[in-house]
Amino acid sequence: MRIVRPKSIRRLILVGFALVAVPLVAALLFATFSVDRLVAQGQHALFEMVRATQSNQLLAETITDMERSARQYLVVGEPALLGVYREKHGQFKDIVRRLSQINLSPLQRERLVRLQQTEQEISGVLETVGHDAPEAAAAVERFAELAKVAQKMLIDNRRLVEREVERLDAAGIRVQRIMLALALALVPAALVMAGFFAWLVARPIRQLDQAIRRLGDGDFSRPAFILGPRDLEQLGERLDWMRTRLLEVEQEKARFLRHISHELKTPLTAVRECAELLGEEVVGSLNSQQREIAAILRDNSLQLQKLIEDLLDFNLASSRMSSLQTGRLALHELIESVLADHRVAILARQLVPEVALQPVMMEADADKLRTLVDNLLSNAIKFSPDGGRLGVSLDLEDGQAVIRVEDAGPGIPESERARVFDAFYQGQSAANSHVRGTGLGLSIAREYAQAHGGTIEVASPGRAGACLQVRLPLQTERRNVA
Repeated sequence: MRIVRPKSIRRLILVGFALVAVPLVAALLFATFSVDRLVAQGQHALFEMVRATQSNQLLAETITDMERSARQYLVVGEPALLGVYREKHGQFKDIVRRLSQINLSPLQRERLVRLQQTEQEISGVLETVGHDAPEAAAAVERFAELAKVAQKMLIDNRRLVEREVERLDAAGIRVQRIMLALALALVPAALVMAGFFAWLVARPIRQLDQAIRRLGDGDFSRPAFILGPRDLEQLGERLDWMRTRLLEVEQEKARFLRHISHELKTPLTAVRECAELLGEEVVGSLNSQQREIAAILRDNSLQLQKLIEDLLDFNLASSRMSSLQTGRLALHELIESVLADHRVAILARQLVPEVALQPVMMEADADKLRTLVDNLLSNAIKFSPDGGRLGVSLDLEDGQAVIRVEDAGPGIPESERARVFDAFYQGQSAANSHVRGTGLGLSIAREYAQAHGGTIEVASPGRAGACLQVRLPLQTERRNVA
């Protein structure tokens, strides 16, 4: 069953952004709502406490005024003073009514009821008896009881304010803990989700990059498979189509090189043999000029044959179809044999060989390593000045065979070191000199080194000239070249 994927990378990014942002926005809205509710509760509680405190203070003051008016009425007996008392009594009733509407504690509500009952009893006595009656004096004395109860209500109100503040603090701490828990849960989850979607976005791009790099390196064996949004998958399909076309072109090129090399080699062999027959005077004696011409024909036919053999070797190395025929060999003896093959060229250029070969036994393809070493030596001899130094060394380093070939030529500039192993590439020094070639020798050497699981690179020679270094494992698996 195919997993449903977004049709474009833009849609994937938008989906990822939404999945990351929605929980964070929800947490932010929850935090805003909780804080607003907490602020509203605090404001309401503060308003109620202020109302309760003001009413209790006003109640205490009203009781004091009522007591004062009642005592003055008992002493003087003026009806006007009784009217003042009645006015304060009305104020007392209004304050009690406002207090009863406030969210009081059960104890405060009980005391408020007792205040109201006591005050009604006092007022009833003062309204029914005369100012000089003993009952009136006894009733007035009960105002002290009212004052004590009012004072207790003030104290209770302060305690209620403290409890309300504690409750609000507890609610604030609870909201803070909830917000902290949400942050601890959502922020890592959002980061994980963001990382997951970043991986989903980066994975197809990375696959595209790897496919393009493989195509650039000439590896057409693996298809360009892209797993991701549909638009990138379609791009991968086009890359795979390009890989198929390049593979066809590569095969056509290899077939052309193979055919043209064989077609050139057959008549060239006849030309070379005829030149040798002329030079050996098999068909008759030659004068000095004729022998010189025959020698020129022979030398150029040999050079042309070497170029054709390089083309055949390059075609074989780049075809990725030839297998390594590995066997036990003495690498130092193979290098000595190749040096012996080049002895005439070394003597002709009056080069000074500096050979240091450590005995090395390894599993490898002798023919391909011979071609590799031959190409390195040919390249060094080609660029060495007459009478120059030619260094060849073989060492064991970290379980690998290390071959170094140095010359005293113009060297390889830093800007060209990454390209000297490309097929048909010739550096600036070769282009400006009389030295000519196909530019395939080092490319073939790289293919054969990689076929053995090794590497080849331009090393720092320490002296004037160039140094090419090859590292080869002592055990080579049987596998296709490259």
